[in-house]
Amino acid sequence: MTRARLFIVVVIGSLLAAAAVLSPKRGEQAAMLAGEGRHAEAIALLERRLAAAPGDPDILAALGRSYAALGEVSRAVAAFDAYLAARPDDGAAREREAELLLQGGMTDRYLDAMARVAAERPTPARVTRLIELYRLHGRADDEARALETYAEKGDLDSSQLERLGALLAVRGEWRESRKWLEQADLDAPPEASEGRFLLLEVMISIGAVDDVDARLKAWMADWRSPYLSGKLILRVAQSGDAGEAARLAVAYADSAPDAALDMASFLAGKDCPGLARAMLVRWADGARGADGPHLHAFVQLAARLGDPGDGLRVVLRLARSRSNASALGQLAEDLVDAFGAPMLSAVRPLLSNEVLAARPLFAAELTLADGNPEAARWYLRRVDPEALRPERLAPWLALCRRLEMAPEAMAGLAKLLAEGRLPADLAPGLARDTAKRDRVMALDLIWNAAGR
Repeated sequence: MTRARLFIVVVIGSLLAAAAVLSPKRGEQAAMLAGEGRHAEAIALLERRLAAAPGDPDILAALGRSYAALGEVSRAVAAFDAYLAARPDDGAAREREAELLLQGGMTDRYLDAMARVAAERPTPARVTRLIELYRLHGRADDEARALETYAEKGDLDSSQLERLGALLAVRGEWRESRKWLEQADLDAPPEASEGRFLLLEVMISIGAVDDVDARLKAWMADWRSPYLSGKLILRVAQSGDAGEAARLAVAYADSAPDAALDMASFLAGKDCPGLARAMLVRWADGARGADGPHLHAFVQLAARLGDPGDGLRVVLRLARSRSNASALGQLAEDLVDAFGAPMLSAVRPLLSNEVLAARPLFAAELTLADGNPEAARWYLRRVDPEALRPERLAPWLALCRRLEMAPEAMAGLAKLLAEGRLPADLAPGLARDTAKRDRVMALDLIWNAAGR
């Protein structure tokens, strides 16, 4: 062979070898076709290869992907089924198949696939999704089983534990429900309430409310909410456990004295007068530095409950302490307003001259009731009508008319009327009384004020 021919043979051999090396393998050919979107051609090639190598997992996976790309869901699922039979630990492939099952409307198989994914590769997101899917599709038993499984592993948050407790309670499995709801309570934020009220219902159902007394009080301390605490106390009362309800009411009065009267009023309105009075007594026992609005609210609630005794005890304590003459005077005045004239004889011995001087209108009423009109006039002259609460103007007017109103009082009355602080229909009657006494100047003041 000549050198030229030998050279040609070598070149041709090299080209053939290079072509063999550089040409894509069958698997690469299928991948290239799929990458170019030529899935039908890729499938044809892969099917031929699968016939030559039945059960090859790589070919099955590629077939599944191409069938899925063409929307042939049932064939794609069949390919992934065969692939996963060979490689059951491929979580990504199982999730891909689950998506295809959902796409194809195969709900039961889809849920089973998601359950297996969560079991093999548990993460909070996968577990949560599985539980939500069961709930979405009304699979309560499957949801409960999944929740119990992952609760035992410590994989659930407080809201999921509450859901488990609710499902178990519906089935009457009170002990297990209590177990998981108590665990949820330990993990819950301070403001949580829904799961806690569910736990309360479970404890009521098994007659064990007293067992969680400390827990219930801790909830009220966490909430700092009159609404939630009132709801809790009321529910315990409605369950028939009056003793525990009273303990909670007293605990609330101790922890939130500024809101205790509002809570007592709420309970009174819910037909729980015993609880309301328990809170009233507790508040009264601790009301050392109570201000005017609180004392007024206290008396109003005592009147609503029809029991003046608590108010009298507070009056007696304030009288003995001699620390706040103004508060004592207001409390006594409110009690008389709320319970009527019979209360006058009860409070009168407890009121010093200092207290009476601080409440001159009230002192005038008391001394007049004692049969001492001169002392009543003396106190009445010291009343500043402009400082009176609106509801005290009418009693002041009545006393003024009864005790022969002085000219300066008439002038003050005219000023109040001019400012719109007195009803205009009072002016004619007062003017007639004044005319009978020849107080022309005061008469003119009143009529002029009424005509403005």
